[in-house]
Amino acid sequence: MSERGLNEDGGCAVDWSWLTGQRIVSVSSSLDVLTITFDSGLVFKTRALLWQAKPFLAFEPHQAPATNER
Repeated sequence: MSERGLNEDGGCAVDWSWLTGQRIVSVSSSLDVLTITFDSGLVFKTRALLWQAKPFLAFEPHQAPATNER
């Protein structure tokens, strides 16, 4: 990952290692949101959106939450 948070292709470079060991309790989806809930209480959402008329995915949270939120 570069300092700007981009990968070699110019897309977002994200470190997902903080999800290691999480157990999925439920998964739900709507037209534009995939929601994953973990047994720790963490809720992870992926959204399909448009930016400058181009599709992209947005993640919430996009980085590891504070320790007390896990």
